[in-house]
Amino acid sequence: MKPGNTWINIVTDIMDPELEKKNKLRNQISALRSGNRTAILVTLKEIRREGDVSILPELFNLLIDQEDTQLVAETCSLLNDLKDQEAASILASAITNPEYKGIIQILVAACWQNGLSYGHYLDQFVQVAVKEDYATAIEAFTVIEGAIGEVEQDQRNRSVEIIQAHLPASDDQKKSLLRELVKVIEGY
Repeated sequence: MKPGNTWINIVTDIMDPELEKKNKLRNQISALRSGNRTAILVTLKEIRREGDVSILPELFNLLIDQEDTQLVAETCSLLNDLKDQEAASILASAITNPEYKGIIQILVAACWQNGLSYGHYLDQFVQVAVKEDYATAIEAFTVIEGAIGEVEQDQRNRSVEIIQAHLPASDDQKKSLLRELVKVIEGY
């Protein structure tokens, strides 16, 4: 034993960091699912400080049918402040998952607010813009506007084609939004 080391340090050094990570994740999931408001709030703060992107689906599940406005606000704030680029693929996947249909507007809004790069997922956001309600389409518009510079001309052309194909079935308000989106994409 080296001078200054304690048994706690030795045990900590011996413990598998992956095992420690899995235990922490398991405890966070347990707290989020507990229904205990205080435990959930404490866990959300912990996730904000040192969370792993693998917890995101649990946060999405927490938002589904959540009636506690503070829990919703804290969870949304956490999603809006994500800075790990790995989270982008998880969020982009979630917006196309029918399980999260009820929270799609929250998820899409988080995408533009967290400022991550979504160019690789442009197709998903174009689909949201053309298929979802007007409010959600506005959120998708904002993500597309921020990501359009990251994609090749071919993909921009495909996006315009998809949007134009959906114009006839859209109501007047949404048509205006989609036409403006086409201008943004073509204008890049």
